[in-house]
Amino acid sequence: MKTSTKASLYVFLIFLVTYLILRFSIQMVFGDINTYLLSAISAALTVVLSPQRRIVRKQSGDQIQLKWLFSKKVIILK
Repeated sequence: MKTSTKASLYVFLIFLVTYLILRFSIQMVFGDINTYLLSAISAALTVVLSPQRRIVRKQSGDQIQLKWLFSKKVIILK
């Protein structure tokens, strides 16, 4: 599997899990919220909270770096 495909898959899975957690937690807090508004709020918050990915090419091979907005730490995947 290519490094860019693996990075896209990781980011998509993290995005999906974050979206579902936010959606159900907002739905539990605000029970009578409109479905479209719930989806829009969850999607906007997920875009802000999901990680950014970078593919760094080194002599030893490609590395995937994930960086979150509120974390200064960079997670390196190979």
